[in-house]
Amino acid sequence: LAHFLLKLMNIAFVDMNPFPMRQIQNRRSFHLEKVRLELTELEAIRQTFLRERETSQDRRSFVSDDEEDN
Repeated sequence: LAHFLLKLMNIAFVDMNPFPMRQIQNRRSFHLEKVRLELTELEAIRQTFLRERETSQDRRSFVSDDEEDN
């Protein structure tokens, strides 16, 4: 029985494979590159946000007590 299942799996996933590995690898590479570009863009946005937040906090620390009351 195990030999039969192994042979059946081999026919299904090797001989009759409707998903050629070259096509799968090409699509995988394409989408991986898209994800890497998006991660790079998100990291740039995060860095900009952190710099702006730090600058904003620095400005607040220079405000006098009188100015904060108004």
